[in-house]
Amino acid sequence: MSHTLTDSEFYRVLSCQRRRLAIEFLWDAAVPTPLPAVADAVAAVEAGVDPAPRALRESVYTSLRQTHVPTLERYGLVADADGGLRATPAAKRVVRRLRDTGPFGLRWSEQYRAIGVLGLCSVVAALAGVPLFAAFDPLLPAIVSLAAYAVTSAYHAWTLYPRGSRSPRGLAVEEEWAPTRA
Repeated sequence: MSHTLTDSEFYRVLSCQRRRLAIEFLWDAAVPTPLPAVADAVAAVEAGVDPAPRALRESVYTSLRQTHVPTLERYGLVADADGGLRATPAAKRVVRRLRDTGPFGLRWSEQYRAIGVLGLCSVVAALAGVPLFAAFDPLLPAIVSLAAYAVTSAYHAWTLYPRGSRSPRGLAVEEEWAPTRA
C-alpha cells in the first residue's frame, strides 16, 4: 500500500524507536539490506555497544520480522528487494521528519530564521551608523548573512541524502551508520 500517510498514521509509524531506527538505517543503505543486518544495527544502537549481545540481536530480529517490518511495508515505507529490504521513496518524508533538527539542536526553520534576522539587523545597524557596525559597508553583513544562508541550505540538503550513497570511504553502511541524534 503506497499512499500519503495521514498525521495519525505518521505518528503511529514513528511511535516505536525500533521502527524509526530501521527506517533510517534502510534509508541510509545504498543497497537492499538483509533483515539480520538491520537487526544487528538497531540492536547495537539500543545496547550502546557494537556488536550487541546475542540475546538482544535475536529479540530485535524477531520483533522486526514479526511486527515492525510488516508495519513499514503496510504503509509503503519499506519493500523487499533482491534478497533484502530497502526504503521506498515514500520513506523520504519520514526520514526528513527524523532529521528535522540541525547541527545546533534547533529546527531547520529556526536556524534559517535566525540567520535572516541577524543578517537584517546587522545590515540595518550598518546603515544606521550603530557603533561597531558603522565601520563596515552595509554590503558586508548582507554578503556574510547570504553566505551563511547558502552554507546552511547546502548542509541541510546534504543531510537528506541517503548516507550510504555519499560515503567517501566506500565502507559498507553497517560499518559507519549511526542514527540521527535529536
